[in-house]
Amino acid sequence: MRRQYRASIPGVGKVSYQKKYDKAMSGRDPKAAIAAKCLDCMHWQQGRVKECPIVCCPLWPYRPFTGAKQETR
Repeated sequence: MRRQYRASIPGVGKVSYQKKYDKAMSGRDPKAAIAAKCLDCMHWQQGRVKECPIVCCPLWPYRPFTGAKQETR
């Protein structure tokens, strides 16, 4: 099942989301896991992660690709 899912992840061009997924699934990098989940949620579109409107998501304050740390409340 995991291989089939990985095969559906875009892996073309400068950014290999498959590599990010592999790093996340290794279990050794929490930041990679958050990034992979955010990318998955936003259909592997990095720009959409930056503009994520789902502020009730528990990962929202930790979103990658924003360029700044978010404050948690």
